Amino acid sequence: MPKYNSMNEVPGYIKEKLKKFITNVGGETFVIVGLPSELTGGCLARYSRAPTGMQLTLVNEFLDENGDPSQQKGSELMDRVLNAFGDESVGELEGAHVGIENISQLATKGLEDRRIGGSPIEQSTRYVKYDVKDEQGRWRYLRPKEIIESGLIERFEKVNDRAFEIYSKGIKLLIDYFKKEFPRSKQTIDVIRDGKTVKVHEEELKNEDEENAFNNAYNFTVRCAALDVGRCVLPSSTLTHLGIFGNGRFFTNVINYLKSSELLEEKERGKDLETELNKVIPTFIKRNKANPKINETNRRMRKLSYELFSSIKPEDKRVTLITRMDYFDTIVATSLFPYTNISLMQTLSEVQKMPVDKKLDILNSYIGKRESRRDRTGRSLEANYPLTFDLVGCFAEYRDLERHRMLTQQRQLLTPDLGFIMPPEMGIVGLEKEVEELVEMMDDLNSDLRHASLEIQAQYATLFNHRLRFMLGMNLREFQHLSELRTQPAGHFSYRSMVMEMADKVKATYPWASKAFEFVDYSDPNNKISRAKEQSKIAGKNLAKGIEGGIDL
Repeated sequence: MPKYNSMNEVPGYIKEKLKKFITNVGGETFVIVGLPSELTGGCLARYSRAPTGMQLTLVNEFLDENGDPSQQKGSELMDRVLNAFGDESVGELEGAHVGIENISQLATKGLEDRRIGGSPIEQSTRYVKYDVKDEQGRWRYLRPKEIIESGLIERFEKVNDRAFEIYSKGIKLLIDYFKKEFPRSKQTIDVIRDGKTVKVHEEELKNEDEENAFNNAYNFTVRCAALDVGRCVLPSSTLTHLGIFGNGRFFTNVINYLKSSELLEEKERGKDLETELNKVIPTFIKRNKANPKINETNRRMRKLSYELFSSIKPEDKRVTLITRMDYFDTIVATSLFPYTNISLMQTLSEVQKMPVDKKLDILNSYIGKRESRRDRTGRSLEANYPLTFDLVGCFAEYRDLERHRMLTQQRQLLTPDLGFIMPPEMGIVGLEKEVEELVEMMDDLNSDLRHASLEIQAQYATLFNHRLRFMLGMNLREFQHLSELRTQPAGHFSYRSMVMEMADKVKATYPWASKAFEFVDYSDPNNKISRAKEQSKIAGKNLAKGIEGGIDL
């Protein structure tokens, strides 16, 4: 094919073909659409080395003699730049949309925690009922192969089956309960009257569309309130669906993580994900590999933490804002934090007593032997943020707060050790005794799995409302975002109240900073039907646009 020096020289028939892939042929601002997966990344990668613009580069280097795009040329370029030259940044120039279905709630956290370069969306336990069995007549939870092989699978299924039975029973009772707590007479929706948006009650509705919108808003409000409470007994083995859009570097890191995991579920998902992405962006994920050093570090640090802290009784304060300490002490303490069950302040206190040589030994154990610059150390090296919180909340709260990207989060193992939070509504609907019996069954199962040397797999034997310790480190700007977002009335009542307490701690410690998060919403921290106002607005917007909102039910 001839090489062209400007777009003016490109024949008309090629420009016509370009219109399928370039939204503004000949223009200086355009969108690229419909090119083969790796060719788009290849074209973008050429920006750093080609003297021509994108459109001319595409014509000169990536089209065949008929003016059609050649994926082979794109893949060859990416192979040369990404793998031969080591220019890792171009791994972010191409991406893929991925669906990962029937994965455990526990495993989704590891995927979502690969923060940068990926955008996850998860089937929500706040909106979707988990009271339907699969085609085999089984409840939707993972039966981990490690537990099957341990001989404890019969007990595991018995306890998890019981959890889903109580959940299903509870949802029906809770819906009836919240209908009494929030009768239809309290529900309003936004409608337009005489050119103005006003709130109207059921008796003021004027047509079938308004009646449907009202019913949808009311039913959604009540159902969400019931699911918010009822999910307390869902196990962490519950299966869910996850969608992710990510770039090549993100997926490389995800696959590295999964293949290096101590959970067989994650290992298998890593191989599956690699297989599917190889069909779309193979060059972008070529560098992934399992790293056995991660598991070696985890085992080494767990052993060390047990020796140092096993005799210390864990504190269980819900929200602690950590005062900034010596930098070295903080790094050492946070490197130990995920491997123990005591608080960060307790860990810091013990570290401060240690001689320097001991601290260096701990840090060296955490970093391990690095073969190259790509042997990157874990998140503890990010420690010493201006704002660091030690938090004790249920697994359900953690699931919502850990997804924030511009902060550092680390968690301890999910266990029953810090207790279970019993929602009062479970007692009101007559299920408290059954929930208590379930918690005891799950606690015993978790203990037996740990005694069977399945400490990591024992995390599957926990419930959503078992308490978990985790830490969040961030700067003030990220706290502005998190605190003002996570206190909105549409949020889950439990994490709303936790974040309100976090905001109070920051205000008390740094009064000058309060102006930065002035839109924290302190209204009704324990209100289970706080979604009613939001649903009123949503119903009004749907009405105005002629959208049927019933599909969300």
